[in-house]
Amino acid sequence: MQTSEITSPLKVRAVFLTHYIPLYQVRVLQELTQSLDGLKILLSTPIEPNRQFRPDWSGLDVDVQNTITLRRRWKHRAAGFTDPLFVHVPYDTKRRLKTLSPDVVISHELGARSIAAARYCRRSGTKLILATFMSEHTEQGRGWFRRRVRQRLIRQADAITYNGPSCRDYLIGLGADPSKLFHAPYAADDRHWLLDPPPRDEAAVRRRLICIGQLTDRKGVLQLVRQADQFCRDADERLEITFVGDGPLRSDLEQLARGQSISLQSALDTRLQINVLGNQPASRLPELMQQHGALVAPTLADEWLLVVNEAMHAGMPVIGSVYAQAVTTLVDDDQNGWRYNPLHTSGSSGSGNGDCSLALVLRRYLDAEDQAITGMRRQAQKTVAPYTPARSAAGFIDAIRKVGESS
Repeated sequence: MQTSEITSPLKVRAVFLTHYIPLYQVRVLQELTQSLDGLKILLSTPIEPNRQFRPDWSGLDVDVQNTITLRRRWKHRAAGFTDPLFVHVPYDTKRRLKTLSPDVVISHELGARSIAAARYCRRSGTKLILATFMSEHTEQGRGWFRRRVRQRLIRQADAITYNGPSCRDYLIGLGADPSKLFHAPYAADDRHWLLDPPPRDEAAVRRRLICIGQLTDRKGVLQLVRQADQFCRDADERLEITFVGDGPLRSDLEQLARGQSISLQSALDTRLQINVLGNQPASRLPELMQQHGALVAPTLADEWLLVVNEAMHAGMPVIGSVYAQAVTTLVDDDQNGWRYNPLHTSGSSGSGNGDCSLALVLRRYLDAEDQAITGMRRQAQKTVAPYTPARSAAGFIDAIRKVGESS
């Protein structure tokens, strides 16, 4: 049974190995730092090349390792996209850990970083916790060799944290002992939560949708535009979609916004308006969310998708792809949003549970009464309320307590 909150500091010195620190993870690591005698964070890189934010290490003890970074392409055959991928191979892990001599090593992901950590822990007797962030969909087609490596790592781990139910199922499928699994869910940065959003004029914002994230093939942004455009044509409806973010498809979206065509998309129907704002500071997102009726999340593969949490904290219904674990975990049809399959066409079945197209979900969204949408806003906030940085850190603390008991 996992605790819901951190109670008292543990007399444990831990090292956390990870690639870089996303802004949302800062608060989780701050909570974890306050709950241990010591927490050293070793990064493979200050920030990855395709991330556009200023790193925040406030209140954290951080060093950057000596690392080789390899550029790869993630090809997801089932979803039909390719995406840039950075593989980090820190080569001073053994030396760093030997110098620090921690009681517990927490290693992010199941790759080179964790292989080195497992080797050190096996030889030194230090406890190993693997921090995993995956879904069954994102891990499709990873290959037999990677599966074998992961199975071996899982056998060597004293505990494993997971981000959601699909990740847990994937780990058990690799042979993980359920008693060694601890839930450390994603949590939005609570420094930017809008805890008491003002009432909206539903009629004014209903047809305004917002899409936040990288503008890449994997995020499904051009598919969203094509499907929304077809919906407006077929249903004689008007919609406005605002894109917040940057990436290789930004110029294509800006062309469409200007009424021009691109190689994969003819000029848009005049009933669909596209706005492209580029990257925006995290502090401005709650304001932007208040100006729109719902978040649309068209991703083709995300092991979680934190913007779903952020939108729900702001009281937004979510129209989300079933290929984001945040959507399949948090979104209930007609309760706080709708799930849909972005790979389905406009004529696909509307049986619910995500087994329907965007067009059918948009129809249900636009047909809902204003009072129903207002209720969905309250339900969205209620659903996501337990997903706090403190709760996420508590999952790691539970794992550390467990491995301490087995010492």
